[in-house]
Amino acid sequence: MQRDLYHGLLGLTGSRVVLAAGFLAIGLLAEAQQIAPSEVAKLAGIFTGRRCVVESDVCPELSRDGAAELLTARARAFTDAFDELAAPKYDCGPATLPGLFGDPYAFQLQQLRDRVTLTYEKDDIVRTVWLEGHGHPEPATGAFSIHGYSTGRYDGNQLVVETTKFAFDPAGIAGDFMSAPSSTQKRLVERYWREGDNLRMDLTVEDPTFLLGPINFVMEWRPSDQPLSLPWACDPEAARRNLQLVPTKYPQDPPVNRRN
Repeated sequence: MQRDLYHGLLGLTGSRVVLAAGFLAIGLLAEAQQIAPSEVAKLAGIFTGRRCVVESDVCPELSRDGAAELLTARARAFTDAFDELAAPKYDCGPATLPGLFGDPYAFQLQQLRDRVTLTYEKDDIVRTVWLEGHGHPEPATGAFSIHGYSTGRYDGNQLVVETTKFAFDPAGIAGDFMSAPSSTQKRLVERYWREGDNLRMDLTVEDPTFLLGPINFVMEWRPSDQPLSLPWACDPEAARRNLQLVPTKYPQDPPVNRRN
């Protein structure tokens, strides 16, 4: 079809060329964004009501007991020294992974031919999972980001997502009860499948710089018929109110006057 449209353009002139080219562009875009093939696992939907299938010291977030067992000495030293005043969330910095999974907000999973998108209410976060076998370019060597680079594949009734290329993050392992950091060596593997109508995810987090061993847990969400509540529209002033309750670890330092 694409070849026929292309050859058809050769016999057109003026506005007819522009119009035909426009139809070609729309056709190519539609092909790139068509829904996933019928044989893959049906996982798409909006989900809410997260719960840990088994409560533990790592689900929904790393607890202090979990930290004592899993954090390396350098991670514990960082956590002890880190001042809550410096946490990115007080400047509306987005939630990181795996902390995002512990937040009690809805998200949407969409399955396309060559990718899967995950759209979260929290912080207006959108993740793209590039499916293997579609010729997607590899990220540049220094292309690190807070949510990393995700690739995916279908394995029977499951979607397997692997994410690497994370930037250093002071709250990349945990960011509520404590700030436990993650390094550029952090790696996440998420496995999604349906358990009845519900969506489950088996998560493994590795980071040899800051973790003595992997974090692993299973979460479940139920389907929702309500649209996502977007945008999140974080208000910096509101985000900083909790700082009034948290004393700085370094009162001898000059006060921080934030710019926004």
